[in-house]
Amino acid sequence: MRKSTTVSIVALCLTGFLSAFAGAASNPDALEARFAQAASAASPAAPAAPAAVKSDTVKPAKTSKAKKSKAVKDSTKAANAAVEDSLKAAAADSAKAAIAKAAADSLRQDSARAAAAMPVPVATPDSAKQFLPDSAKTIATADSGAEADSSQVKAKKKRKRVVRETTVNTIDDLKGTYRSPKKALFMSMLVPGLGQAYVGHTWGNYTRGAVYFLTDIALAYGWHYYVVDRQNAQIDKYKTFADVNWHQEKYENVIAKDPTKAEARNQHRENYCETVQDRSTTKGNSLFLGCATPTSADYESFQSEYKDLAWGSDSVAHRRSEFPNPHNFYELIGKENEFITGWDDANNIFLGDSAYYAMGPDGNPAKDNLNRLILATTPFQQKYIGMRAQANDYARMQAYFLGGMVVNHIVSAIDAALAAHYHNKALYQTETNWWDRVRLDSQLAWNGFAPTPMLTAYITF
Repeated sequence: MRKSTTVSIVALCLTGFLSAFAGAASNPDALEARFAQAASAASPAAPAAPAAVKSDTVKPAKTSKAKKSKAVKDSTKAANAAVEDSLKAAAADSAKAAIAKAAADSLRQDSARAAAAMPVPVATPDSAKQFLPDSAKTIATADSGAEADSSQVKAKKKRKRVVRETTVNTIDDLKGTYRSPKKALFMSMLVPGLGQAYVGHTWGNYTRGAVYFLTDIALAYGWHYYVVDRQNAQIDKYKTFADVNWHQEKYENVIAKDPTKAEARNQHRENYCETVQDRSTTKGNSLFLGCATPTSADYESFQSEYKDLAWGSDSVAHRRSEFPNPHNFYELIGKENEFITGWDDANNIFLGDSAYYAMGPDGNPAKDNLNRLILATTPFQQKYIGMRAQANDYARMQAYFLGGMVVNHIVSAIDAALAAHYHNKALYQTETNWWDRVRLDSQLAWNGFAPTPMLTAYITF
């Protein structure tokens, strides 16, 4: 009986030891639990010994080998069953530990993803925990390695970002401040040179601005001098010449000699009458009809109204200034051949049926080499035509001066915009002025036996 009890105790101890050893492989804390279980399993077997002893002592005669063999088998089965239960419990504990570890790892990964997605500010590890969810806080408290894993994930994500680097040169304050090209453009468009002065900073800008401004002033002065002053002086000059040397009375005397041919010889007669005679009154309208129709009874009244041979030049000028269209009057007497008879030097003129021709030595109309009739001219008429041509030349010069002013404004505006553009580039030290790229090179060359100095200029880009 003592042998069976000893076997049971050894079996239980072996069972506990194997269970503890199996559990220790997965969890060190399970070893202590296994030893406690083995101790508790062994404790009920201790009091069984006295009972068995008592039974053996009371009835020793009934004990036999068969019973002993059966007891050993039962003990062995009980020991094997205990070992199997211990192994099953150890496997279950190992499975639970593996499941718990897998759950913890999954929870750590979820917490790391959430922490990486959250805009967590840079802070100390203790202060950073308040931005994590509850599950992440639990994992951070249980295992400090989760926080390190989260930091590694963030670092990996940061390293994946593409950063573009741009180099910007600093502004050179010594080169001035920013200048607007548009503002410089409009300033020089309004006043040439003003945009260059706005850009300023270099002697080149100020010099070009001064040149544009002075050019505009010179063109404006030239326009006023030639187009206004000289032209007006020339107009007064040819008018005075006509007032002294062309008389309406002399012209009308030729008309009165043969009024029936006045219409054929004087195609601009009606235009002339509208120019010299006012029609706003009854008398004026009557005089106009007499002028337009030399064969009418009103012609003599018109002719007597303009007997200006005895007038002084001032009186003639005053009377002609009161004409309805004095400008047209002075143009007609110089431009049209039919008014040649009004010049004081109009002699030796042949009166044709439709025009006035120059008279030849034989008293007949003069002809050129091609046998064509030559229209009559006089020295006074030719001089008057030249004086009017000079006045017209002064008037045409207006186009040159005004055109030059327009071109000067445009060129100055474009130059000012470019000056502002290059000035702004120079602020960032990306480009220099054009004159900084100009280089001069001088050398002495020999032309035969004489040295010749040479100067070479070139620009670099």
